[in-house]
Amino acid sequence: MSHLHIPDGLLPLPIVAAGLAITAVLLLVASRRLARLEGARVAPRIAVLSALMLVAMGLPLPVLGYHVNLTVLTGIIAGPAAGFVAVFIANLILSLTAHGGITVLGLNALIGGVEVTLGWLLWKAVRRALPRTRAFAAAAIAVALALAVSTFAMLAVVASSGADPDLVLGGHVHAAEEAHREALATPLRTFAAVVLSTAAVGWAVEALVVGALVEFIWRVRPELLGADEGRGA
Repeated sequence: MSHLHIPDGLLPLPIVAAGLAITAVLLLVASRRLARLEGARVAPRIAVLSALMLVAMGLPLPVLGYHVNLTVLTGIIAGPAAGFVAVFIANLILSLTAHGGITVLGLNALIGGVEVTLGWLLWKAVRRALPRTRAFAAAAIAVALALAVSTFAMLAVVASSGADPDLVLGGHVHAAEEAHREALATPLRTFAAVVLSTAAVGWAVEALVVGALVEFIWRVRPELLGADEGRGA
């Protein structure tokens, strides 16, 4: 996941404020959209998917420093509106446990929202364009492309903020571990190359994991993968 673990105070206030403001507007829109759906069905789904993402994000892959996040799976099951709310809740809890600063909550929710929405759109597009494609392949394609786009979005945030890339590793800031390297400035181009080369492996791993999960769900509970189809929730 292209998650910013940047501590509070490193990003310029305008970028932080813009992230929080846009997130607030999207949450309002999503909440109004979800209010038209049956709350007894939507609320538990959001809660379960938020918890699932929290568990996944707490299990980093060895060596890579990358964690599977399941945001695309969340989008496929819940749709963009409920998925965005679930991503916000997961990031809110993470920010309260020092998994990134509270001030980057809006930016992290937006990046996760890109993964949720784009993953949902790609899943549906592949299924419509290639109806005979296995659920595994369609989900894997959606994951790989959505994570690639969100990683570039994360890099754009770092580039536009002027933050020291040496504090960021694969979208993660490890302040305690990297404090002694503050004097070693990492050029943005080098940083991007390291992030993309490492993240590509992470995309492949997550594509395999989510593909397998979607294939399983498709076989046992296919109705879960058509959640709110046509209503965009």
